[in-house]
Amino acid sequence: MRHAIYAHTQAVKLLWAIVLPVTVGVGVSLLAEKGVAGWPGVALLLGVNILLLMALGHFTVEVGEGCVEWRFGVLGWPRWQVALDQITGAELTTSSALEGWGIRRTRTGMLYNAHGQQAVRLHLRDGRTLRLGSDEPERLMGYIAPRLPTPATARPPAG
Repeated sequence: MRHAIYAHTQAVKLLWAIVLPVTVGVGVSLLAEKGVAGWPGVALLLGVNILLLMALGHFTVEVGEGCVEWRFGVLGWPRWQVALDQITGAELTTSSALEGWGIRRTRTGMLYNAHGQQAVRLHLRDGRTLRLGSDEPERLMGYIAPRLPTPATARPPAG
């Protein structure tokens, strides 16, 4: 995105909470069991987990003049975007704990979420809906809703 007017990044806390202790625990175990011979395994484990955290460890949502873009990680992949003129409405909503976090297909459309249950649901011109999780959904909504092509775009929260 060339010129984001809104950009917010959240850590994928559960991934960090799992990967860091597992990396340390397995690394220490390898070194305790194999000594110096365990270093190649530790290096491989560190490399794989660093790539995992770089690819999926953060969730960023940006709003620009013409689109909303979201991505996981610092590598910029995976990345998605939707043009603002393809959004027919937006609303504040929540996700259930059963829907989880990450990238999920749910009964109401796709969910992209780092953690928590708050989200902004986007209704698309082609009939699909998607939710972007956020720890500041009102602020995100405040940047999306005024930029949509039709004046009455905000919908009441789904019950």
